Amino acid sequence: MMPMDRPPVPPTALPDAPRSEGADANRRSGSAYRGLDARESSAKYVGQLRSISVQLIVVLLANLVVMLWAVRLERYVLYLVALALTLVAAFVTRLRKVKLFTGLSEVVGEDCDPARYRAALDALAERDRFGRSANTIAIELAYCDYLELDSAGALRRLESVTFKRKDNVRWFRAMQIEFLSRIDVGDLEGARDALSRLSAFRKNFKEGSRNRASADLQVADYAVLVRPPAERDAADAARMRERMALADCHQQHANWQLYLAEYELLHGSPEEAARLAGDPTLEPLTPRMVRLRVEVLSGLEVSG
Repeated sequence: MMPMDRPPVPPTALPDAPRSEGADANRRSGSAYRGLDARESSAKYVGQLRSISVQLIVVLLANLVVMLWAVRLERYVLYLVALALTLVAAFVTRLRKVKLFTGLSEVVGEDCDPARYRAALDALAERDRFGRSANTIAIELAYCDYLELDSAGALRRLESVTFKRKDNVRWFRAMQIEFLSRIDVGDLEGARDALSRLSAFRKNFKEGSRNRASADLQVADYAVLVRPPAERDAADAARMRERMALADCHQQHANWQLYLAEYELLHGSPEEAARLAGDPTLEPLTPRMVRLRVEVLSGLEVSG
C-alpha cells in the first residue's frame, strides 16, 4: 500500500524544493528501475514492498513472543522494551515504504517514463483490496494521464478524488495536476482558480518547514506557467534559468530548459532556442516534453 501522508511531491517539471548543489551535481544515471520494462518494474517494486512487510511481521511476532514470555515471568521492564521495539519497527517500516515509493517516482523524475510508473500503480491498485490508497493512486494515475498527453482524462479522473480532511496533503498534489492539465486544455480561467486554491492551501504547511518551502516554490513557478508563452518576460526567463540551475532531477531540468527554449523562440534568440531544444542531454523525455520539443524545433524551421 502506498504511503498516505508523504510530503507533497510536485508533478511534472516541479518535484520538491531544489537542492543548492546545482544541476550538474544532481545529475543521476536514472532510477533504480532503469533498464526494466513495465512488468519488470512493477514486479520489482511490489516484491520489495512485500519483503518489507514480511520483515515487519517477523519482527512483530518475535517481539510478541518476548512480551508474552516477559509477562509470564513478570519481567515488566523487558516487556516495555519489547513494546518499544515494536513501535520502532512499525515506524521504521513506514519510513522504508516512503523511501521505496520515492524511488519508484524516479521512474518519472529520472527516466521520464510514465508508462512504467502507471504499470506499477496498477499493480499497487490490485494489492489495495480495501481501497485505502484508491484516492492517492487515482491522483498519480491522473499525473500519468497528463504526462501522456491526456489532460482531459486527468481532469476527469481527479473528479473522483476525495479526502475526509480538507487539509490532507494529497489535495495539494491533486490541485497541481489540475492546474497543469487546465493549462494544457486551454482553460486559463480554471488554471488561475486552481493556482489561487494552491496559494491558499500552502498556508496549511508550517512556516519554515520543508513542505511550506516546496509549496511556496510551486506557487511562484506556476505564476510563470499561468501566463501564455507569448506574454512571458525577461524576469520569467531569468527564473527559468534559475530553476534549470537548481534542478533536483532530470525531468525538472529538461522541462525548464524546454520552457526556456520556447521563450527564446518567441522573444529572444532563435540560435539559443535551437541550442536549448537540440541539446542531446535532454533525453530521456516524457511524451509531453517530446511534444514541446517538437513544437520548438518546428517553430524554428518556420522562422528560418
